[in-house]
Amino acid sequence: MNLPQADFAHTVERVVLEGLPRARHAFTRRVLAGEATRQDLAIFAVQTYHRNLYSSRFAAANFARCPHLDVRHGLFEVIREEELKDPGEPPSHADLMLRFAQALGLEREDVMDARPLPGTRAFIDVIMQLSEGHWLEGLAFRASEIHAPTGSGLWRKALQEHYGFSDDAVAWWSTHETADVEHGNIALKGYGTYAVDETSQQIALAALHRMIAAWWVFWDGIEAASQIARQGGEVGFRLPV
Repeated sequence: MNLPQADFAHTVERVVLEGLPRARHAFTRRVLAGEATRQDLAIFAVQTYHRNLYSSRFAAANFARCPHLDVRHGLFEVIREEELKDPGEPPSHADLMLRFAQALGLEREDVMDARPLPGTRAFIDVIMQLSEGHWLEGLAFRASEIHAPTGSGLWRKALQEHYGFSDDAVAWWSTHETADVEHGNIALKGYGTYAVDETSQQIALAALHRMIAAWWVFWDGIEAASQIARQGGEVGFRLPV
């Protein structure tokens, strides 16, 4: 890939779209086809809950290292959405995933006390390392939300049509259908405006590829755990019957 590129935001969008697991992953394909079990969905819910607990920390670390006010404003809004809620505002994303887990028959305490899978821990570690590095590296996690609204819509539709979940139970996905539009735009604007030379673009691309690899590890861990559960194995929390 020749660098620097004048339209680097377009390159970022293409790298993310072509690299992330999204609907290509076996686990997601099973969910969208209506073939996932309640235990499959429970494993996903628990791991996503624990991943969501770090979303504001990723944004906060990136915020602290970013020299550009316009990008910091966007990152601050992400932090506020996750932690600085005023009375009457919608729940945090972690709370919304907890709501879905309860709809599956899980107890709040079982979800909160569950042991994150190795793939989930590895994902958190990689994204935190990026978030605590160069600010362009930290922005890679925001880039993972590019086109996420489309995927969220597919999941929401599948969960309601194939599995019969209520609007309230799938609020995590309906929220991401709108919130992730602006989250992804933070990355596109940041990269497009400030990653204008070869060095900055190389930093950004290396981080994007690490972020993409971390997402594959996260989803592969969920898929492996679902296979263990099918064989009666233990996955770090009490599965629903």
